[in-house]
Amino acid sequence: RLTGITGIVNGMDVSEWDPRKDKYIAVKYDDVETATQAKALNKEALQASVGLPVDRDVPVIAFVGRLEEQKGPDVMAAAIPRILAEKNVQIVLLGTGKKKFERLFKAAEEKYPDNVRAVVKFNAPLAHHIMAGADLLAV
Repeated sequence: RLTGITGIVNGMDVSEWDPRKDKYIAVKYDDVETATQAKALNKEALQASVGLPVDRDVPVIAFVGRLEEQKGPDVMAAAIPRILAEKNVQIVLLGTGKKKFERLFKAAEEKYPDNVRAVVKFNAPLAHHIMAGADLLAV
């Protein structure tokens, strides 16, 4: 620590994730008035980028995280069929980790190709895109 090493543990860099200048999101915004329209446009851009049908009226639920037990990917994977049985939603999953969870997420994508996208790799730009475009974040 005396050598100048710094980091953010379980947090975020507020300048990197600032929606006024985030280089990864489709539409930037800086206040409440522009955020609503920007959110809808970022959602459409997210849907298109992951290959889901573009429809701003369909809620998008997102999970971004390490695929390890303590992060709950097993809970998310088990919830997907129940959620989709009740509602017309889209689910975007992003993360890497244990192979069993990666397989569960990919299986959900295969079973629900119009509603689920599972990106099982590290992709920082997509994480920004997801945060800017999703209606709900499963944490």
